[in-house]
Amino acid sequence: MALRIPFAAIATAATVVLLMLVSGSPAWARIEISKQDRQFLKHAHQDNLAGIAAGKAAEDKGKAEVVRSIGATIAADHAKLDTSVKETARRLGVSLPSEPSAEQKAGLEKLTALSGSAFDRAWLAALIEDHRTALEKIKQEIQNGSSTDVKAVAESSKPVVQGHLDRLLEAQKTLGALRRN
Repeated sequence: MALRIPFAAIATAATVVLLMLVSGSPAWARIEISKQDRQFLKHAHQDNLAGIAAGKAAEDKGKAEVVRSIGATIAADHAKLDTSVKETARRLGVSLPSEPSAEQKAGLEKLTALSGSAFDRAWLAALIEDHRTALEKIKQEIQNGSSTDVKAVAESSKPVVQGHLDRLLEAQKTLGALRRN
C-alpha cells in the first residue's frame, strides 16, 4: 500500500523551503536581540574607544607616574574588552559606531588642552565619572539584558571596570594628599 502525502503538506513544505532560500538565512538562524542588549554593545564599544584614547592621553600628558601608569593599563584593558564587544556584536549582527560619542570626544579635547597637574586632576575626575557610569550600564545589562552572550560581555567587563575605578580613586586620593603637603 502506497503512502499518500496530502498535497497541502507538500505545498507548505515547499513554501517554507522557498522562503528560507529567498531570505538568505534560515529563520532559526536569525538572532533577535533586544534594544537593551543592542544599546549596551554600542555604548560599551564607544566607552572602550574613549577609554583607549583617554588612556593614551594620560600616557603622553600625565605629570604623575601613577596617572601615566593607570593610563597605560586602561588603554590596554579597554582594547581587550573591545575585542570581546566587537566579536559579540558581529556574531549578533549589531553594527557599532566607528568612534566615541560627540560628548566623549569633546571631553577628551578639553582634557588634552590641559597640562601638568591640572591635566592629572581633571583626567582622574573625568575617568572616575566615566567608570562609575560604565559600571551602572554594566549592572543594568546584567540585571535586565536578554541575550546571554551580551550579559556575558557585561559580566566579564565588570571586574575590569571596577578595578580601574578603584585604582583611579586611590590615585586621586594620593595626588590630593601630595598636593596638601
